[in-house]
Amino acid sequence: MATETSSLKKQAVQLRLLNELSTRLQGLLESDNFHQEVINLIQSKFNYYSINIWSVGSDASATLRAQAGEHLRHLKIGYKIQNEGIVGQVIATRKSYLANDISTDTHYSDLSLPVHSKAELSVPVLKDGLTVAVLNVESDHTNAFDEDDVITIEAVAAQLAVAFTNRKLFLEATQFNRKLQVAVDEKTLELRRAHERILEQQVLLQKENKALKTLVNQDNKATEIIGSSPAIANVLTMVDKIAPTTATVLIQGESGTGKELIARRLHFRSERGDKPYVTVNCGALQESLLESELFGHEKGSFTGAVAQKMGLCETADSGTIFLDEIGELSLGIQTKLLRFLQEGEFYRIGGKKPISVDVRVVSATNRDLEVEVREGRFREDLFYRLNTITLRMPPLRKRKEDIGMLVEFFLKNSRVGGAHQIRKVDPRAIEVFKNYEWPGNIRELQNMVERLKILADNHEIRLEDLPISMRVPNFKADSIEYAAGLPMDEVEKSHILKTLSFHQGNKTKAAQSLKITIKTLYNKLHRYGVIASENSKETQSQQAPLA
Repeated sequence: MATETSSLKKQAVQLRLLNELSTRLQGLLESDNFHQEVINLIQSKFNYYSINIWSVGSDASATLRAQAGEHLRHLKIGYKIQNEGIVGQVIATRKSYLANDISTDTHYSDLSLPVHSKAELSVPVLKDGLTVAVLNVESDHTNAFDEDDVITIEAVAAQLAVAFTNRKLFLEATQFNRKLQVAVDEKTLELRRAHERILEQQVLLQKENKALKTLVNQDNKATEIIGSSPAIANVLTMVDKIAPTTATVLIQGESGTGKELIARRLHFRSERGDKPYVTVNCGALQESLLESELFGHEKGSFTGAVAQKMGLCETADSGTIFLDEIGELSLGIQTKLLRFLQEGEFYRIGGKKPISVDVRVVSATNRDLEVEVREGRFREDLFYRLNTITLRMPPLRKRKEDIGMLVEFFLKNSRVGGAHQIRKVDPRAIEVFKNYEWPGNIRELQNMVERLKILADNHEIRLEDLPISMRVPNFKADSIEYAAGLPMDEVEKSHILKTLSFHQGNKTKAAQSLKITIKTLYNKLHRYGVIASENSKETQSQQAPLA
């Protein structure tokens, strides 16, 4: 009766084990220690002398995956056996094996371990007819296992087979999802970087566009040259004659004589007039930056080259490129420019393939390039490449007949506006202009007209509005002009305005020269009506020149 009660109690425990194992196996699929948790669950119910689970390889070898009990002190996870012991027999036959007295069993092997097993039950875990694992339990008593134990362990093995299949599918799905997520992340990152490169390229293109001094389809007014003197007429006749050709042209002349206007006229009166016209200031950039501007660069060719950049020579393809201040080029850039002029091709910085373009080259300088060649600062072969035709712009002092026309043009097309409209210029002032040497040429004349347009009274530029240094060539800064019969306010006003004009509209210098504060100067200019009251504070803070 006691034996029967004990058997019923054992069956109840086995049944609870199967139910709990069935419930918990699905929750163990994500466990990194799946095999060991299964072993721990079984051991918690029966406390076997030894229990372990072996995975079976394609070569019928068995590898220890998890264990509990006596063997724990002697076998390490990962221990491998081949066709050995009862486990080897189960792998070979794919059938459960029960040995209740291993001392007489020919298949038993103690693996040379100091253990005291007396009975062993080994059950295969089958999947699709193949043994994928072996669940093995041992006891330190003989006849420890009965038919119920066999049925229970086989039921556990059947559940493990399903769990192994589910776990394999789960791991494959998890791995696939991870790979998919990695692929999605890589594509997302790739798209983000591509988007960033597009934005960077847009910024670079915007900078390039701002750097260009000219655009296609410019107004013909941009090429308008004022004057009818023989000096300028001869130049314009020559320009109109050579404009239709593709000849390389070198324009020489002092600063402010209108060399860029001549270059524009050469382009817009040629067959390339509707094609790109690109201006490069060769003196404005250091050598490395200028090379990049002219010829472009490949991505990664130097620090900061985050994208491929098209050079201005390539931008000007089929059109004209104007190289201003070409006398400022370093010898290194001169060499590369010479190749471009000779071959009609160039390499981007970091590039491997030559780029061919059809570009007409017009250059300008205020230096005497023949002197530069003699002194070794400019390559002789480049000089002869550039000056197929040379145009020399006359200084303003050699075309004084044009001064009246230029003054009238600048009055009508001034970049700044005065407090009132200037309708005419005193002929005596024009005469003074004609007798002045104009070292800054037309640019200096333009600036003078714009200053006088602000300072002059009564809608007219009069002789007294001109700087005394212009009216009296030998004028000294400390000389005092005497004016009898004028009220004190008028004398003060005239003196202040002439001092201001002498300092080219710089109020800070004028105030220092007059020995008054800048605030006092602004108050007086406001009283004279030269500046508006609402602009006084802003102007004082800026302390900027008037023109």
